[in-house]
Amino acid sequence: MRFQINTNLAGILLVSTSVLLSGCSFYLTDLLHDSPKKANNGFRYLKTDADRMKFSVDPEHNNFNFNESYYIQDENKNPDDALVGKQIDITAPIQILDTIPGSVSTLKNNIAVLSIDTYENGVENYDNIIWEHLIHYLKVHNIAIEKIDSLNNTLTTGWFSVDVNFNRLTPEKLAKDDDIDEYRVKYDVAIKSDPEKHVIQIAAALTNFKVYNRGDRLYADPDSFVQSRYSSLFINDFVSSLHHENGIDDNDLRIGYTGYITAKMGRDKNGQYAWIVNADYETVWNRFVKMLPNCGFEIKLSEKTRGIIDVDYDEPSEKFFTENGIDNYVIEDDKYRFQVGIENGQTVITIFNNLKQPLSDDLFLKMYSGFARSIEMEFNK
Repeated sequence: MRFQINTNLAGILLVSTSVLLSGCSFYLTDLLHDSPKKANNGFRYLKTDADRMKFSVDPEHNNFNFNESYYIQDENKNPDDALVGKQIDITAPIQILDTIPGSVSTLKNNIAVLSIDTYENGVENYDNIIWEHLIHYLKVHNIAIEKIDSLNNTLTTGWFSVDVNFNRLTPEKLAKDDDIDEYRVKYDVAIKSDPEKHVIQIAAALTNFKVYNRGDRLYADPDSFVQSRYSSLFINDFVSSLHHENGIDDNDLRIGYTGYITAKMGRDKNGQYAWIVNADYETVWNRFVKMLPNCGFEIKLSEKTRGIIDVDYDEPSEKFFTENGIDNYVIEDDKYRFQVGIENGQTVITIFNNLKQPLSDDLFLKMYSGFARSIEMEFNK
């Protein structure tokens, strides 16, 4: 599905969210509220019988002054309809944090959107940098990508587990604290830019939501509050990682400029994942053959007219990846072939294994964040 942020994103993501959630039936269990949702003193008051005492007034103070600004419940309304005890969710709401200068946050149809004013920051065209970090962020936290459209900067995550405050839950942590509530979530995420308005928008929508305790599924209605809360938590956690989790710093946010060469993930004419580089063939070829030896690839054959580069890969040391601030390429030491070509006015680079077969989608996705970053670093020196 192709997403548009601005005015259309909210509607599109809302449809996705509604379809995925509409088929579920929900009910509350006691265990669901053994968490920060629970009142400090528990629910003992529900078992307390009300004392029926005679109402008496001091004769000297028998005149009552009524204030009409107070709401008195309709005496004909059934008191059993009121929310009490475990029906009440006291979880604190979450606000989207405007931590990036010039950013403004909004919630529309339970979709969290952070809009960044690139003009105020003196930045142009760094949506690709933020997109690249999103791939890095998901990889660091072992969050699978279920669907991805790199050319349009939209993706759907796989399931991953967090606690009520969005701290990541690993199998080891769940085994250590087997009484913790496990929130399993999925998201649609999009990053879009509007060069004319000098705005980049990051949007996230919660599309699936399940709660487990000790391996048993607990059902709770993911109402508007829950959807808004967890969409906002995702945005906050991701934006925070831009600065604090091997992410990009303020200088990185300012490297965008006209002519900046980017390497996005897309598909070639055969439907295989490839790097789409926004530069001419001559430029890409010359810089690519220069880059490869610096990244652990020994060139065995290069034929410019055919666009073929055969290499042996010997993984660089961890120091190489750390010093360059990029992810490990994750591919094994082996023989590979790069095919460089032109499609739709852009240069396309596809990688094949030693059997001359395209890398699997899963392996390409894992390789993408580190290798695409290396291309951009080399091409924009």
